[in-house]
Amino acid sequence: MSTKPTPNKVFGPVISRLADVMIHVPEYSVRSAPRLATDAGVDRSTVTRLMRSSLNPSFALVCSLTEALEKKLGKRIDPRDIFAVNGSFLTPHVCDLIPTCNGCWPPSARDEFGAAHPDFVGIPSGGWVTSKYPRGYLPPKGSL
Repeated sequence: MSTKPTPNKVFGPVISRLADVMIHVPEYSVRSAPRLATDAGVDRSTVTRLMRSSLNPSFALVCSLTEALEKKLGKRIDPRDIFAVNGSFLTPHVCDLIPTCNGCWPPSARDEFGAAHPDFVGIPSGGWVTSKYPRGYLPPKGSL
């Protein structure tokens, strides 16, 4: 029997675009974490940690959050479009998940003077994957 510990990230990091989906939901534009937490029946601090990508969610948590978002958006969403291992989302661009979005940029795409953040230069409206990884997440070389 091996005593070698199991790696913590066997499959790679879970990349979250929960906050990116939430900015498209009017009910979550103010006090977003508490409102989503209440709607999903989970703790507010858990939603806050997920929005900051500092927590890998359980399956049950992903289902609860997805159901709450589906109710507000009025459409089904595959949970793999909100949380994805190594950032491999089924729907590449977050705006394509939202029936009412004709293409936008997240608030972090522009600085206080309206200039494009360097990570967003050349990305068309609606063509971003996540606000943290606008072109998509690329695992570090040699990590997989």
